[in-house]
Amino acid sequence: MSAQEASLPDLQDIVLPDPVSWAPQTAGWWILLGVLVLLGAWWARGVLRRRRANLYRKQALARLQEIEHALAIPASRSRALTALPVLVKQTLLACRLRAEVAALSGEPWLRLLDESYGGDGFTRGPGRLLPELAYSTPAATAGLRREDLEALVDLVRQWIRGHRVRV
Repeated sequence: MSAQEASLPDLQDIVLPDPVSWAPQTAGWWILLGVLVLLGAWWARGVLRRRRANLYRKQALARLQEIEHALAIPASRSRALTALPVLVKQTLLACRLRAEVAALSGEPWLRLLDESYGGDGFTRGPGRLLPELAYSTPAATAGLRREDLEALVDLVRQWIRGHRVRV
């Protein structure tokens, strides 16, 4: 038997070291992990709060779309026109104090809408129709031009999307 044949039975498998653990080995890594978890929770809480705080906008835009569809139907046009100022008032009540908003009507209401939006579309633009629509009759609204109503709906949509909530 040769020396090479004699050493084969004496061979043993290569012993591999244990795999390196991915678990942090020092306290600093645990602290960093804790800080990252806290930052992630804080960020997620902020996202959820913003979503919840802006839920009224999403609901108001859905209601505005319903009103817009109803405006296209002659039989429901009058009801849709009176629903438009109600929608604006409800949207404003969702983000402001009731005592500050509920009693407003006419020019003060339009000024508040412009202040919250940063424009003058309510006091000088198509938004001037809102106070008239709140108490109008079907006969009074029959003479409104379609272009004026479209401009008003577009203004209300922009206002819902862009008004600022005062904290």
